[in-house]
Amino acid sequence: MTNRNIDFSATYPSTEELQEEFLDLESSEDRIQFLIELGQALPEFPSEYATEEFRVVGCQSMVWIVPDWDGQRFRFVASSDAPMVRGLVAVLMSVYSGKTPSEINQYPIESFLEQLHLKSFLSPLRSNGLHSMIRRVKEHALSKQITPEAVHPSVRENSDSPIVDLGRLSDRMDSIRSDFPILAGRNESGTAIAYLDNAASSQRPKSVIDSISEVYLEHYANVHRSGHEWAARTTVQLEASRQAVQRFIHASASEEVIFTAGATASVNLVACSWGEENLKAGDEILLSEMEHHSNIVPWQQLCARKGCVIRWIPIRSDFTLDEDAFAQLLSGRTKLVALTAVSNVLGTVLPVERLVAQAHGASATVLIDAAQAVPHGSIDVQAWDADFVVFSGHKMLASSGVGVCYGKKVILEAMPAWQGGGSMIKSVTFDGFSLADLPHKFEAGTPAIAEIISMKPAVEYLETIGKKRLMEHERTLVAKAEEGLRAIPGVRIYSPALEQKSGILSFSVDGIHGEEIARVLDGRGIAIRVGHHCAMPLHTRLGVSVTCRASFYLYNTLEEVDRFVQSVEHAKQLLSR
Repeated sequence: MTNRNIDFSATYPSTEELQEEFLDLESSEDRIQFLIELGQALPEFPSEYATEEFRVVGCQSMVWIVPDWDGQRFRFVASSDAPMVRGLVAVLMSVYSGKTPSEINQYPIESFLEQLHLKSFLSPLRSNGLHSMIRRVKEHALSKQITPEAVHPSVRENSDSPIVDLGRLSDRMDSIRSDFPILAGRNESGTAIAYLDNAASSQRPKSVIDSISEVYLEHYANVHRSGHEWAARTTVQLEASRQAVQRFIHASASEEVIFTAGATASVNLVACSWGEENLKAGDEILLSEMEHHSNIVPWQQLCARKGCVIRWIPIRSDFTLDEDAFAQLLSGRTKLVALTAVSNVLGTVLPVERLVAQAHGASATVLIDAAQAVPHGSIDVQAWDADFVVFSGHKMLASSGVGVCYGKKVILEAMPAWQGGGSMIKSVTFDGFSLADLPHKFEAGTPAIAEIISMKPAVEYLETIGKKRLMEHERTLVAKAEEGLRAIPGVRIYSPALEQKSGILSFSVDGIHGEEIARVLDGRGIAIRVGHHCAMPLHTRLGVSVTCRASFYLYNTLEEVDRFVQSVEHAKQLLSR
């Protein structure tokens, strides 16, 4: 957020000076002329910062605001291509520059604007644009303002946060579960439902559901286009989700966050754009045996088109990745390594940083499928150093229909656009078109607006819990579940050691098909997944056609684990007769 080649030391008129000047003006024409003069006095704005990154969406004119954060206060440099709007920019800079995040968010901006009589002569579009600028500044402030009051009251951050530790998740389970209305549901026989299918898709807290409802009830409109108030408000909320995701994954810039329809769409984006441009016949792609189909099929399709070859990294008997084999497979022919961060079948957590470093040592590009990692706490894409990271919203408390493709900025800028249409262009003529800047270059057409907006409250909910506490909770549940299943004769468990896994537990029962097990559990209110879990090659490697999978999450309880184990034992006894 700091841009040291811009001079942020410029001073603006004080709010008292502005009030005195405006009160002396008698007509709207005088006020407009004064605004123009204020705009002319703004510091020179470097043209290289007139980009999408700093543009304020929702304004009829082009407006750019560049923030500088010194750890305590914000300073801003801003401009517009419209003379009068530059004056409005100058007014806001006078109000906000040099203030702390708390001062920015608490400043009574509406009453100040009333004192200047600005609303008496601004057109609706100008007024909407002014409020879009205000919202943009406040969002910068909110990104740096973390207080206990801003954290969800039921689950405040634990020891990996500056906020006081409120203990284990199990200690506050009643209040957590009350945030998820669906968990009060019962099946047709009146039995409480234990939802243990979280690796397929999570449930949503009320804050996420409310954010979606708010869009459709209060201000739905298309984004990045229209100049009216609803469009501006919707656009601001969509871009706030992008900033929330940037913070959650520790991306270096918001334009590195590309919104897609899901992790599958994100992998396809990379395959069809980067892959088509960079791979040729004879090049090799390394995939692990534990990959989801979404991280297999797009590469198989690319190989069929380009003539490149997939090499498979085996798993060991302890259900971890064979890193020795990985090192041997790396060669000068390896152009891409695409790996899951967490197996959706085994729960195995891969040492991503180490594997990425090895791949980069062989000059290979790396894509990490984080669909099963991101739901369990923030990740650091810069520490991972992967070139691409993909994940979905529906597994991490947000809506279905939205996902993220993170890419390093320099790589994304070099890639061709994947799809053509609206939003991904700067201009179109009869002879051709020019591409929009990141991230819009890869976001053709109308996006999944409400779905994207749901990402922000989902991220915020996970942030209130904290990765350490969430992983501790999941491992407590899965350890108890595994201990219970191992005591049942004939149950086979496909799982690494506890310290190497997430809250996923796949198993089979000798002589009984998984569908029968799942059907008995469903009748007892236990929702699990049965099948190949979109990982058929892995099941071939395991020597089994299907597995049953229980996957635990932040709202599951030890009582549900007990019910699950008892139900599996009941199913085995019932179906073995």
